Amino acid sequence: MLTIGEYQLHSLKVQEFLFEGGPLPGRNLDPSKPLPKIRLATRLLLIVGRGRRILVDTGIGELCWTSRWAANATSPYRLREELGKVGLTPGDITDLVFTHLHSDHVGGAFQCGGDRLVPVFPYAQVIVQEENYRTACRPEERERLSYNETIIDEFRQLSLFHTISGTQEIFPGIDVIISNGHTRAQQLVRVTDGNTTLLHGADLIPTTAHYPASRVTGNDIDARTVIEEKAAILEEAYRHGWILFFGHDPFRHAATVLQRPTGFVPGPAPEF
Repeated sequence: MLTIGEYQLHSLKVQEFLFEGGPLPGRNLDPSKPLPKIRLATRLLLIVGRGRRILVDTGIGELCWTSRWAANATSPYRLREELGKVGLTPGDITDLVFTHLHSDHVGGAFQCGGDRLVPVFPYAQVIVQEENYRTACRPEERERLSYNETIIDEFRQLSLFHTISGTQEIFPGIDVIISNGHTRAQQLVRVTDGNTTLLHGADLIPTTAHYPASRVTGNDIDARTVIEEKAAILEEAYRHGWILFFGHDPFRHAATVLQRPTGFVPGPAPEF
């Protein structure tokens, strides 16, 4: 557990999966051979305090028919086990904050219930960026496989689903920063008490392998914007000693930022 101000932060490793199109070059030059796959994990950030139990993203989940993400899962979905370690159940979660609505970040919000989907977190309000929601409803061709129409339709029907617009504080000491390179209006969740700051890197900085600002992934919609955004985040994190949380790193849940002659590299971070 990491304490920042009035909040206790927990890292929940709920799933592992394989993914095509990691750090570039992700393009296969020989079409007769399968694309290489990289090993990734799904780590959820749980923030507890001030009467809230906030979960950032939900991972792929158990809906193996919903997307290419779930088809590549290499472990069961361990949400309930991970929540149980901190004495919680899905019904205890008060808020779901989604960095963006790609299937590997939202599939775990639902489970199969006969011929329909049932919310896993029945009492949680859902917070997403308005522009990202509009993008998910009408994705361009490059992102069509990343957004799942069935899941997006289910979100529309949730009474506690609501959207926000732009960089803003969503709870005392917790705000979101907008990033547009990976997908439109991805929101990076930041927790700070003025002394200690943790930033969820979402899919802008999903693993330690993505630290070089020039290292983009095969499914980023705008590589130039990713490079610019990442360079600015890494510089600020280095100057102010931020902790970066990784939603997809199979080996490390967090790191700080150190500067070397070759550029920024991962530094030590507290366990939590």
